[in-house]
Amino acid sequence: MKTRREFIQGLIVSVGGVAALSACDGEGYINATSPDGTVRFYDESEWQLVEKLADLIIPTTETVGASDVNVVGYLDGLMSAWANEETQVKHLSALKKISVRLNETTNGNFLSAGLRGSEDALIQLDTEAFSDSNDWSGYRDFKSYVTSAYFATERGATEELKWVAIPGRWDPSVELT
Repeated sequence: MKTRREFIQGLIVSVGGVAALSACDGEGYINATSPDGTVRFYDESEWQLVEKLADLIIPTTETVGASDVNVVGYLDGLMSAWANEETQVKHLSALKKISVRLNETTNGNFLSAGLRGSEDALIQLDTEAFSDSNDWSGYRDFKSYVTSAYFATERGATEELKWVAIPGRWDPSVELT
């Protein structure tokens, strides 16, 4: 079991690893898909879902949010250029499972739910995903991808000096399974 502190340290190392890869003569560099460009990995509904989830996880506040730094484009580039087939299949499967769950919680359409309804649905999922008795590793991986992608961008890494995880609350000494 890992503590949350060990998990955060691993996240920091992974973000540093992404930054290190981008400095290796373009090898390992992730070419983010432009918001108005041709999507390479996601279909339109997946793009919209990832974008909405990323915006809820890292909203724009007094600092830049996920949309401001094109997290969904970064993930689209990451999945199309870096991820192997197993990772791609696992990621898409997780998105489908997340979508089904959030649609059930928001009366059938998470993407068109208002801010309050979509936040409430995601808070329920997040709470369940980080409890001890569930199988939401795909959601936990997705949330990790979003935060890693965010901090791998220049603005995310330099302008965001404090990250408050939304949804969810901070418990500094909780063991993760």
